[in-house]
Amino acid sequence: MRYRPHAGRAIPVFLFALGVTLSSAARAAEGGSAPDAAASARIAELNETGARAYAERNYRTAIEKFVEAYAIDHDPNLLFNIARCYEKLGDLGAAIEKYEAFVAAPGADTEGRIKAKESLTELEHLREQGGVTPREERATGGESAPPAAEASDGSGSTFNVWPWVTLGAGVVVTGVGATFYALGASDHAQVTDAAGYNDPSVVYPMTRAEAQGYVDSGNTKKLVGGIGLGLGGALIATGVVLLVTGKGAEPAQTASFTLAPSTEGVVAGYSGRF
Repeated sequence: MRYRPHAGRAIPVFLFALGVTLSSAARAAEGGSAPDAAASARIAELNETGARAYAERNYRTAIEKFVEAYAIDHDPNLLFNIARCYEKLGDLGAAIEKYEAFVAAPGADTEGRIKAKESLTELEHLREQGGVTPREERATGGESAPPAAEASDGSGSTFNVWPWVTLGAGVVVTGVGATFYALGASDHAQVTDAAGYNDPSVVYPMTRAEAQGYVDSGNTKKLVGGIGLGLGGALIATGVVLLVTGKGAEPAQTASFTLAPSTEGVVAGYSGRF
């Protein structure tokens, strides 16, 4: 999972350091040199700081942090990040230069090259026409332009409903899961709480087939309930993260939940790539 702050897409700060670590590990596996533990920690710190600055529209600071990280580890994704910052500032020449460096860099992934080439085509067209983008006009007004100005492109201060939708869905799914789990426990109780259960001196009030039916029904309901609880919990956690970080206006390119029964219950997981 590699991080790139694509146009119009908020930076997932909580996943950024992991992406840098995996990127370094992948280069090491291909025979390249990976930074040592101290350098990796510094890279992760710089990238997290740069990502936060990008999310706060402080693009100059973000550039400084990404450049410092690139001096330690020549990760091509950092060139993409720097190019995106320059594009946000309206510096077409610098953005084009960094995009071209990213495309030419060994190890740049195919998807990233496609996106970089798309941006290059657009920026080259703008430069040939001598036009300016809204980002350029904001940049000419000073680097410390108020965040409200960024809302003019439709991606700034508008109310973001997705975190609340995710939270609501998580609460509903968790409730359904809890209901099914409780119903399963009730079916099991029909067997274990019946008079004569595990007592050979008392006549048991139901047949073996009836008892097995309650057990099987309870197991199925508990499995469905466990899956619902796991999925609901993942949705709630995602909604909370989106609310805290202020992200969620744009979804991840790929995201998936994984749920699998195990001997200890149900294991739920979430993964995504930006």
